[in-house]
Amino acid sequence: MFLPVVFVAGSLIAVLRRQAGGGPIPDGPARILAWAVGLLAAERQEWGEAMAGELDRIEGRAQRWRFALGCAAAAVVMPPWGRAGAMVATLAAVASAGSGAVIYSYIHYGLGTSLWTWLWAVVLVAVLGGSCVAAGSLARRPGVAGPGLAAGLAVAAVWLAVSGVTLTRFLQPITHFTVVLAVTLLPSAAVGVAASLWARSAVAGRRIARLAAVSAGLSLYLYGVVAVAVVGPRAEFSSPGWTSAATVSDMLSSQIGFGLLFVPLATATVGWAAASATARLCSRQPGQPGELDLGDGSVAAAGRKPLRAALVGGVVVVAACLGFVGWLRI
Repeated sequence: MFLPVVFVAGSLIAVLRRQAGGGPIPDGPARILAWAVGLLAAERQEWGEAMAGELDRIEGRAQRWRFALGCAAAAVVMPPWGRAGAMVATLAAVASAGSGAVIYSYIHYGLGTSLWTWLWAVVLVAVLGGSCVAAGSLARRPGVAGPGLAAGLAVAAVWLAVSGVTLTRFLQPITHFTVVLAVTLLPSAAVGVAASLWARSAVAGRRIARLAAVSAGLSLYLYGVVAVAVVGPRAEFSSPGWTSAATVSDMLSSQIGFGLLFVPLATATVGWAAASATARLCSRQPGQPGELDLGDGSVAAAGRKPLRAALVGGVVVVAACLGFVGWLRI
């Protein structure tokens, strides 16, 4: 449970750093509206500026919140979608397929329903819907959709390679703490570093890392719940005295928590930190030790050869570390 604590601490640090930048601190509706305007295409920027001007004339906290949330909802669903629309449709299909596997497991293995079951179903639908909306908002940013999806699939592939590609092997827990720590940190850090260097932007690098977190989590969620539906209540997954329904329920809870909580938090937290650290190191100005120039989120331009060398070296190091991790896993 240390990871959620690190995630919350990192979020608080990011908020405090933004507030320490000086200038007036906008309220919640202004922040939401600014985020929504950033999602609009170039031809709709005038409409976004009109929304911001209208918000300044609205008085009353409740009225400002209603207006900002309405504008944000309109910005999220407003066309053109392009790659972002295709990505959201794909992730929504993945989330729907995973939910179908969960429903099949409940019916096929006779898990039954209760008030807690329906409450967890509402939470699951909210998390899946929020993940798709978050992916859509990130994918609409320039240069984020393709790298974010590719990085997310790479993170999911690493987890599959280390856990075991077969369904039965994937469901077995990783008992070595060193293996868990290495697989949690190394791929996520590599995503953050590569994203920041590839995009030459700290802001874009952090967005790519967050999109990778969502896509990797949804992919592993689908694989995990399908594995539970296919494998079922085998003896190696049950504890003494457990029924088949209890075994399947525990397996489903583990896979849902792993795919929708652990992997997204790990990838987003570590990737965000790695992207920020890479931007900070690459943006130091010669002759001005310690001074940064990240006002527009840009990383200082570097030659193609150093960039390629850094990426190739990072791939080699990560591959070697994961090979060692796989040896420990065996």
